[in-house]
Amino acid sequence: MGIPEAVGMYSLCLSTTLTQMNGISIGDFGFHFETGLSKFIGFHLRNDRVLTNEHTEIMFQFAAIRSKNGMNGFSPIIEFEIPTHKGVKSIETLVGFSTTLSNSHIAFNQAFHYSPREDMVEGSAALVFKISKRIFLITEIQGEKMPEESAIMNLLFGVKVRVTNSLLLALGFQVPVSNNKDFSSQYIFQPDLEWKR
Repeated sequence: MGIPEAVGMYSLCLSTTLTQMNGISIGDFGFHFETGLSKFIGFHLRNDRVLTNEHTEIMFQFAAIRSKNGMNGFSPIIEFEIPTHKGVKSIETLVGFSTTLSNSHIAFNQAFHYSPREDMVEGSAALVFKISKRIFLITEIQGEKMPEESAIMNLLFGVKVRVTNSLLLALGFQVPVSNNKDFSSQYIFQPDLEWKR
């Protein structure tokens, strides 16, 4: 979401991905832990592809604007990318913002990040449709732009099913929609765990 979790709320997304490029399939796994540190500050620890990504993200999200029901808002972000592979030493710092707009049937979530050192921008925008009490459809566009390179854009389609009050299972399929691309296609399976203290 584009706003921080409440204090005492926890979310852990675990994922497995199968990425295809030039006829080769590569498996990987990832995680995304999220919680609220205070009424206005959220904490994220994430790496979508642990074996491939050279950094793990530590992100702080600040709720600058939040609706009375707590489901809509705007949040500036600061992110630190910590090296997790041998030979990688630099810590990257990114800044950005995220937003959420939602009602009882649909939610729009967006995130934008900028890396001053690399002069790189990346972002995503997602729509989540509530089909029933337990079934949600997801569509998301993700992109990044490096200097002197054409942009990379990917489109994701997915479905998420609430199995219990604390467990959701998601299945997604992602394809590039730009000429510049990192992969041919990607399949994602993601269990989401939610709990409160």
